[in-house]
Amino acid sequence: MNISRSSKQLGTTLSLAAAVLLGACAQMPSQPESGPAATEPPLLSGAAAGTAGATPAPAPVVLRQDHPQTYTVAPGDTLWSIAGRFLQDPWRWREIWRQNPQLRNPNRIYPGDVLQFSHDADGQPQLAVAERDEVPLLKLSPKVRIEELSQPIPPVPRDAVESFLTRAVILSDAQWKGTPYIVADDDDQVVYAARDRVYARGSLFDQPRYQVFRPGEALREPGSDRYLGTPGVYLGEAILDQDGDPATFTLANTIAPIRAGDRLLPIEAERELYSFEPHPVPPDTEGSIIAKLDTDVTQITQYSSLIVNLGAQEGIEPGHVLAIYGRGRTVEDPVSGGSVKLPGERAGLLMIYKVHDLVSYGLVMQAERAIRLQDRVTTP
Repeated sequence: MNISRSSKQLGTTLSLAAAVLLGACAQMPSQPESGPAATEPPLLSGAAAGTAGATPAPAPVVLRQDHPQTYTVAPGDTLWSIAGRFLQDPWRWREIWRQNPQLRNPNRIYPGDVLQFSHDADGQPQLAVAERDEVPLLKLSPKVRIEELSQPIPPVPRDAVESFLTRAVILSDAQWKGTPYIVADDDDQVVYAARDRVYARGSLFDQPRYQVFRPGEALREPGSDRYLGTPGVYLGEAILDQDGDPATFTLANTIAPIRAGDRLLPIEAERELYSFEPHPVPPDTEGSIIAKLDTDVTQITQYSSLIVNLGAQEGIEPGHVLAIYGRGRTVEDPVSGGSVKLPGERAGLLMIYKVHDLVSYGLVMQAERAIRLQDRVTTP
């Protein structure tokens, strides 16, 4: 099974509902210069190099030699960091995790939980919660709501993706054209900021608050230049004062100047970070890094957020882990003459945390060498 972007004919219409997690970015994502990514996929080992169509047997889970027998979960831990204490490949967490059906939330791990390492009857390694006090509850007010005092640990550091959870969108050109927009302010200014009063059209506004975006630079398929969608540049919020045509809004929490023509989108609820866990993408998955979200820094490092040209239509989902490989290069042979193609070396690991139809957002979990735009992403 090969689900690389280049092997599938996909539609170009993006679905807003496919934007699972959203992020904040006051500048448009940096994209690579046009041109194909000149790398070859890494050779598959074992059965994958044999009979065509055969599915390779998964390699045994490799434990760290210094893994503990028990570990008490601490505040600030992530699922990835805990997995790294036990496994050489943290994304294979699912293969050793044993759910405890007697627990109220067997898939969630909380600070204070004691994790117990052992082997099952077949000699396979496993990890489970050895003991747990019930998570305390706080009743805030009579018959209003009850909240847990302790939050489950997230798969990745919250502060690395929190700014991108509810403040980024990728829409098609048609979708952008159909979104409501700001017409003008009440004082004939060219740019607007927080506390300015503005007017908007294009929708029956029924939400108290909206987010303000500006369409950014279109995302393109490396090599084919196929259109993959247009990301939104987050600018701030607009509070509805009065619906109508035009409707009246007051701007708030602006992080960049707002202008006439900027778009309004409803605020989406933040999806729980513990709703996914690390696991490898299907075999033979191939794609490319096409943009980066944190444009304030020039280098791609650990916990940088990137956009890859793989999405829901390739079966990508939050928690999928991909290996990053640098592009191969061609050099002159100093002895025999002619040229020789050098393979791209593995540069790091990327975990997907937000999925659209045709593209996904991922977080660099490991940076082993320089990572660049148009580097390839594939099965780890």
